[in-house]
Amino acid sequence: MSKKKFIINNFFNPWVFFSFVICLFISIPILSLMTNLFLNYADSWTGFIKQNIGHYIFNSLTIIIFQSIFVIFFGVTTAWLVTIYNFPLKNFYKFALLLPLSIPTYVAAIVYADLFDYSSEVQTYLRNFLDIKFSFPNIRSLPGVIYIFSITLYPYVYIISRAAFTEVSKSYSDIGRTLGFNSINIFFKIFLPLTSFAIIGGVILSILESLNDFGTVQYLGVDTFTTAIYKTWIGLGELKTAAQLSIFFLFFILLIIFLQKKIFALKKININSNIIYEVKSLPTSKSKGLFFSIICFIPIFLGFLIPLIFLIYWLFQSWDINLVKISLHNSLNTIILAFIACFFIIFLSLIVNYSTRIKRTHLNIFFKNISSLGYAIPGSVIAIGILVPFVFLDDFLINFFEINLDKNIKPFFSGSIFILIFAYIVRFFTISQTNIENSFQRIPMSMDNAANILGQKSFFTLFKVHIPIMSMSLILTSILIFIEIIKELSATLLLRPFNFNTLSIQVYEYASEEKIIETSIPSLIIVVLSVIGIIFISKINKILFLSEK
Repeated sequence: MSKKKFIINNFFNPWVFFSFVICLFISIPILSLMTNLFLNYADSWTGFIKQNIGHYIFNSLTIIIFQSIFVIFFGVTTAWLVTIYNFPLKNFYKFALLLPLSIPTYVAAIVYADLFDYSSEVQTYLRNFLDIKFSFPNIRSLPGVIYIFSITLYPYVYIISRAAFTEVSKSYSDIGRTLGFNSINIFFKIFLPLTSFAIIGGVILSILESLNDFGTVQYLGVDTFTTAIYKTWIGLGELKTAAQLSIFFLFFILLIIFLQKKIFALKKININSNIIYEVKSLPTSKSKGLFFSIICFIPIFLGFLIPLIFLIYWLFQSWDINLVKISLHNSLNTIILAFIACFFIIFLSLIVNYSTRIKRTHLNIFFKNISSLGYAIPGSVIAIGILVPFVFLDDFLINFFEINLDKNIKPFFSGSIFILIFAYIVRFFTISQTNIENSFQRIPMSMDNAANILGQKSFFTLFKVHIPIMSMSLILTSILIFIEIIKELSATLLLRPFNFNTLSIQVYEYASEEKIIETSIPSLIIVVLSVIGIIFISKINKILFLSEK
């Protein structure tokens, strides 16, 4: 094959070309930040580094280290118990341990900040009842932020750890018992080393979520990169400095991802069995079963029940028909945004993954990998990366119309729904990529070959063969993305149109104005929508599990 024909077949193939365009589209925030770093260097950046950057790095590293310890403790311990042992309410805990994911971290921060306040109703009641002067620790601090992240983000480790424990070949457990190991020794000497890479993956996910957070750290008064980016752009109007700070933050995130890749490269053992099976649970005594139930209940109580109880209590205190109307209107905004973003994310991800399937070249695989970086990049960084080129484009259009047509026009892109949806696509594209890629891998290539023999073109094969087979996985992916979007705050806060609110923005604005009990209605709507989504995810996962047995 000639070089010219090779280039035409591999790059100018329609599927490869579309994959390239999507990759370029999703890479705009990163490319714009890199370009801005070299072309629009801000002198104020040097002084900013000397004064603040060390503080932000220290806070971020402290959060990462201690949060990792606690999410491993909560996530791995509970995953091991519900996987290996049989105890009261075990099946309930399997699902209930996911529920803290339905509580946005900033909502948990609002609840606990009120609970730990010296003048709170709970502390006042306890001081009067016990007739002792005391106060809870100050949660508006770095340890407070670590606590909030630990109790709300441990499910990332729990989900992955439980899946890893389930997939470990049964032969490893049998070998341990043959050697005379008890359950504790089997865990520490066999299961934990074999599943350590999966557990690290869950920890990395929780770290990326905490680094992306804005609402929690801002409300509890802890300075991190996300609060600095917001203050620099919204507070000072310094877009160039905010962009350069975003680049520094991006390098910080990419360093974490690089270290993760290096650690995963050390993996040399395949822990998976060839057969998917349900692990046979070990019986427990009544006292041990009760102890295990209490251990599983603690993170649910701290991360879900306490915030939920307070939100319901505040709901009755703040009930107002006008507040309900505002919340319902913002709910509609949120749901419409989430549905539109979900549609585009799933559609674009299908094209990228199908392109890789039918034309598996190094170029196409590269495009797919580049387009999957978004979830690792915090929403605030994505927002600044989107603002830089579109503010420039708006300025160009405004000047062009003013000089050449003598017309004054308003900014077209900045502060529009378009760039907000664009940010959601970039931020959550990875979720779709991962799930759809796994779905494609479960479909044998023989189906594609059969469709080709029957004269079906690639486009029709995708929509008539693959999508119907992948329908449950696509629904599962859509629900995951939907839950993430309704909770998203940092990108929404920076990019939303003027006078356009979502539920997360409504919660943030009320909390900023110290209207704490008024946050209950929008917060509860987020929680209810998320819980419904988690229930559907649990049901769909069961269907997919049974279909693979």
